[in-house]
Amino acid sequence: MQIKLNKYLPIEPVDDSPATTILPDEAKVQRCMTALDNYGEGANVLNAHVQSRLASFMEDMQIASTAKMIDSYISGTPASCVNINTIAGSLAGATDTLLDSTNDLLTELDQGITNYDASTLPLNKFEALLDRVSNTLEANAATILGTISNETQELAKMYETHKKMAMVMAVPALIKDDCIRPLLVRVAGAELIPLLTDEMKFF
Repeated sequence: MQIKLNKYLPIEPVDDSPATTILPDEAKVQRCMTALDNYGEGANVLNAHVQSRLASFMEDMQIASTAKMIDSYISGTPASCVNINTIAGSLAGATDTLLDSTNDLLTELDQGITNYDASTLPLNKFEALLDRVSNTLEANAATILGTISNETQELAKMYETHKKMAMVMAVPALIKDDCIRPLLVRVAGAELIPLLTDEMKFF
């Protein structure tokens, strides 16, 4: 698509003779080409992210399940699937509708280029199409990268919670030590202190 748009960018004239073809606004063409490039990079990042998540899916789900129980215990509320749905969003098709709509948009752009070249699409409507494509691609790329960022951050938080819980549960004998016990509370972090203090009640 970028190759097709590239022909609309002005070239250095070999003489002072006027151009015989009316070109669309250079800035609109360039912005559309940049949006296409950025969207392509975002789609590649999404593909790599999904492949990585598939490879670690079972381990991620085990960690997420444990973190869900910890969150439920701490908050005193029923266990929620919200965090698990967040980290599995891309695998569950959170971006599928967006990807499909983008494909439809690119098909429309391709047809628009064909129609403009055939002089069946006026310049103003073609430029409006370029603007719409640019706006949509920029928004879609931002959504894709935002989805990946949210999943990655939530997953990292779950792994950290699980790591801290494992650390706490691995040292029950240390709870008996009056010198070490206060340190365990500090190291455990706010989200695991209730679990740790409950264990301390038995000593």
